[in-house]
Formats: sequence, C-alpha cells, structure tokens
Amino acid sequence: MSRNVVESYYSGRYVEPVIPKGYRYAYGKWNEGFVIERISDGSLFTFVPAGILKDNGTFDGIKFNQRFGRRKWYGEDEKLGEEPIKQEIWNQFHSVREYGGFYISTYQISRSIFARPQSLEGKKPWTYVDFYCAKEIAEHFEESFAIRSHLVYGAEYDTMLQWLYETEAMSLEDLTVLDGTENGKPFSANNIFDIAGTTSEWTQEKVNSRHMMSVIRGGTNVTPRGRKPIADRTSCAIYRKDPYIGFRVALYIP
Repeated sequence: MSRNVVESYYSGRYVEPVIPKGYRYAYGKWNEGFVIERISDGSLFTFVPAGILKDNGTFDGIKFNQRFGRRKWYGEDEKLGEEPIKQEIWNQFHSVREYGGFYISTYQISRSIFARPQSLEGKKPWTYVDFYCAKEIAEHFEESFAIRSHLVYGAEYDTMLQWLYETEAMSLEDLTVLDGTENGKPFSANNIFDIAGTTSEWTQEKVNSRHMMSVIRGGTNVTPRGRKPIADRTSCAIYRKDPYIGFRVALYIP
C-alpha cells in the first residue's frame, strides 16, 4: 500500500496528534510512530491512528477476537475471547472518535528504582505480576484530569497490529508467523518496541466461560515452549506470575 493511500485511509486529521498536558513531543511522524514523552520521568508513548472505532473496538467492524493471532488452548483451538465492555473502554472509544487514535507505551512497562512504572528504552520489563496487579499498576500510571491510563485491551492491541500491517511496517507473515527475531526481522515497528523477542503481555481480553483466564499477547522467544509470533494470542490464568509475562499501558484523553 502506498503512502498516499495510507494517508487517505487514515485521513489528514492525524498529521498533528493531540499531545496531552504533562507530555511533550519527542520524535517521529504521525504515520511512522509519533512519540511523546512524559515530562516528569521521560516515559515514552506512541500514537496509534485508529480511524473511527466501532463499538467492538475495531475501526472496520471485524471483531478484535477474529483478526490476528493464533488461538490455541493446549494445542487445540481456543474459544474466542470476549472484551469486558465497561465504562473505561467506552471512554476510550469516545476519545478515539474525538482525537483520531490513542497512545500506547513505546516500550513494555518497566519498574523504576522507586518502584514506579515507566516506559523507557533499555529497561527490563516488569514481570512476575499477575493480571490484577498489572491492571492496577496500569490504571495508576496516570491519574490526572488531562490523561487517563489502563491495561491494554485486546481491541487496542489488534488495532495496533492492523496499523502496522496497513502502513506496511510489517507483513502479515511478520505478524502471524515469524517472531521478529530471526533473519534481520525487527524487534519493533513504527516506534513501538519490544513487540517481539522479550515477554508476552497481559491484556484485558477475557476467555469465554473461563472467568479465571485472561489473554496474553505479543511475540516472545524466552518461554519454555519456544518462540511465539507477534500476533500470538494465548490464554493464561489471571493469578499466574512468571518471568515471561509483562504488560503495556494505553492512554486516552478524556
């Protein structure tokens, strides 16, 4: 897809994404990874153009749980996941309609020497956290009136992958087959880093009829079971803590 088509597809409204209070422009162009920096600690977030989101969290009407990823459950097809549609994600929908996209942490969340969450280059991902711990940390990343934060939803993760695909930053094979760590394949795309080669990531996507299960996303080559592609989708017990699962934070402007 050519750049002109991509610009037409997302429209020109994203050329200057809104920068929330408490942040400043860091680097990058709107369609190649527009990055902002939190003034207080240097944490970086990348703008994801999302078009006009539908009620299921996508911009094209295809359900987020029918898009990318390998749906495996101990070697068998996994039941499709469900997104908990609550006030938080409705707020995100309205924000995307207003501002044309959302911000996602440029890096997986790490832990500062003061035990505070951050999104910085070269830091070890914050692991050994279960689902509820990751969710609580993400929700308290930002608590101002100007910007809010939460643990990434499956819908947001899929919208990010769709953006990488539509802008030709990554091919479908890069996303669904390869893990981004071999043959010179990138660990990042459009200024979103650590989407492969590090840890999987907790999301708020649930698994049907399994109330104690959530969905982890992202490519990794550090699990005992081997490599996973970037678009991997795997069920995981919400109380599980291990070195192979981290998380990422999304922001929205109220």
